[in-house]
Amino acid sequence: MTRCESCGNEMTGADDHAPGDAHSRHCRYCSNADGTLQDFDERFERMVQWSLRRDGVDRGQAEERTRAYMRTMPLWKNHPALAQG
Repeated sequence: MTRCESCGNEMTGADDHAPGDAHSRHCRYCSNADGTLQDFDERFERMVQWSLRRDGVDRGQAEERTRAYMRTMPLWKNHPALAQG
C-alpha cells in the first residue's frame, strides 16, 4: 500500500492511483479526467470542503488546517501559497 503524495489517501491498487497507473504519485481523487494532478487552488478548495464536513469547524479554521496538512504532503510542501511568513 502507498499513500497519495497530494492528499495522503491510501492507494492499495492500481484503480486508486491516477489514471489507474500504479506508479502514479497521486490518487484518482486528486486528478483531473486525464489523470494529471489538479492544480493547487482546486485541490486546496476540495480539501477545505472535506475539512468543513469532517471537522465541523469554520472556514478560517478549515483553511488553516488544510494549509498545515498540505505542508506535509510531498507534492505540495514547497508550494509558494503554503510558505509560512
